[in-house]
Amino acid sequence: MIPSLFISHGSPNTILYDNTTKETLNNLTKNFKDPKYIVIVSAHWSTRSLEIISPSANKIMYDFYGFEKELYEYKYDIKSDLTYTNKVLNTLKIFDIKLSNKDSFDHGVWTVLSMMYKKLEIPVINISLPLGYSAEKLFLLGQTLKSLRGESLLIFSGSITHNLYDLYPSLDAPVKKYAYTFNEKIKQILKTGDKEQLLDYESIEYFKQNHPTKEHFLPMLIALGTSKSYKAKSFNNKIVYSNLSMQSFIFED
Repeated sequence: MIPSLFISHGSPNTILYDNTTKETLNNLTKNFKDPKYIVIVSAHWSTRSLEIISPSANKIMYDFYGFEKELYEYKYDIKSDLTYTNKVLNTLKIFDIKLSNKDSFDHGVWTVLSMMYKKLEIPVINISLPLGYSAEKLFLLGQTLKSLRGESLLIFSGSITHNLYDLYPSLDAPVKKYAYTFNEKIKQILKTGDKEQLLDYESIEYFKQNHPTKEHFLPMLIALGTSKSYKAKSFNNKIVYSNLSMQSFIFED
């Protein structure tokens, strides 16, 4: 079975420079067989109910501002797939999933994939993050997606910490206590597979300080549902800009 991944995607301009995040994500793909498809949920496409991207999608969105000129000129070939879109629609029919007219991929999708695959030849199926779902229903969504792991790589793109109001504009700034403590707590929870504690995420110390809004953490709850043991291995465990965690996880069972 192909693993599923939670990726803290970080700043979009991470893709422009040599860094450990790019190296780690590129090397990660050597640890499992190439999937036939990639199914991805991004914190940057949130909807009230569940949607799936148009199967004709083949463009990228520059859905950010204030970055280097080179980032807006960055090109990355990516496409969806009609046949597999229909299979995913059927798999998720209990959730009343809707086909969207959205035909381009946000940066929570393509920046991650460009670091993993310099040349992408695998069709990508992008599912929205349904903000109207409870923690338990997001977990159930993950359990349902689990059946796709025989041929698909499941990626959940978000961030373990995401308080952009309080970051410091220096990559190697001293790490703030609330970010470090929360980052390590999530690592410990996933090491032991404490499902109930993770589903009660708002009760975890420093959650609100790390997540003024919840959308970057919620993909983790879907990722949790794709695992049998609810355990995951941490990788790329670093914090940049004083409070932005790049810690990511691989669910192997």
